[in-house]
Amino acid sequence: MGKLIVKLLAVCLLFANSLAQAQNVNVQAKIDTNSIFIGDHIKLSINVISKPPTEIIIPEIKDSLGKFEVVEHGKIDTSRTNDELRLSRNIILTIFDTGYYFVPSLNILYLKKDINQFATIQTDSFQVFVKGIEVDTTKDIKDIKGIIEVPYTFWDYLPYILIGLGVLVVAYLVYFFLKRKKTKEEIAEELKLPPHVVALKELKELDAQKLWQRGEIKEFHIRLTEIIRKYIERRFSIPALEMISSEIIQSLHQIDTIDPNLTSKLQRSFEISDLVKFAKFVPLPDEHTFCMKVAYEFVEGTTPKEDVEQPKEEK
Repeated sequence: MGKLIVKLLAVCLLFANSLAQAQNVNVQAKIDTNSIFIGDHIKLSINVISKPPTEIIIPEIKDSLGKFEVVEHGKIDTSRTNDELRLSRNIILTIFDTGYYFVPSLNILYLKKDINQFATIQTDSFQVFVKGIEVDTTKDIKDIKGIIEVPYTFWDYLPYILIGLGVLVVAYLVYFFLKRKKTKEEIAEELKLPPHVVALKELKELDAQKLWQRGEIKEFHIRLTEIIRKYIERRFSIPALEMISSEIIQSLHQIDTIDPNLTSKLQRSFEISDLVKFAKFVPLPDEHTFCMKVAYEFVEGTTPKEDVEQPKEEK
């Protein structure tokens, strides 16, 4: 009897914990109509509301959703009210079969920051009736239009196509060899400079390009992590370009001269960048700023003291 009570209490505690986590994330999905003609469009709206400490990852939908084809992906809109974060997205669908079909449910992935664990929550599914176009059988059947004669064939255009391809190949080869030569010269120049000088120069150039502000979020995080990995490789002789983020952080923790706080901040920056590159995560603007700030702090905080410029004494 006592063992049964203990098991029941454990089940209740597990259920209560799951319920508490679920209350931090609320997902709503709806369609603008449940009856369309074949080939018409239907709008699927997804809204996700979350409370700290969670991060939402809306799934990337490719060309189809169940039997429906994706016509357009709307951008993800982000807004914040009080302590709630709201993400919303509209997806335009179509279908070319008649009958009853379901818009399937979607799995929304989110990260529980307090326990560093991923979980999912599902949207509702919706039934849609697709109607065919009625044909008026009382009207006369029209004749099929005659064949339109094509004045030119592929063989007429083939010489021009081959000439164009030849010009493109020659242009590409010239560009490739010139770029390769320039790249070798740039690498040689970089090796002459201290690692922190090269890294700070590249960070300033990346910051000036304002990639994430223009929507090029993935490119920004790829470039940012590459700069830091190259700096770590040259500064500490760690093969960072060939290692995953966790291996780099583990190696840095073993270097006594590095402030552990810097390594912890860099670890969080790597986590955000990895989510962007591999899980199509869209960070908030202040998270982009945080990653850039941490990159500057890490390079400046690990620059050898003898390379830091000393202030000149006043005469």
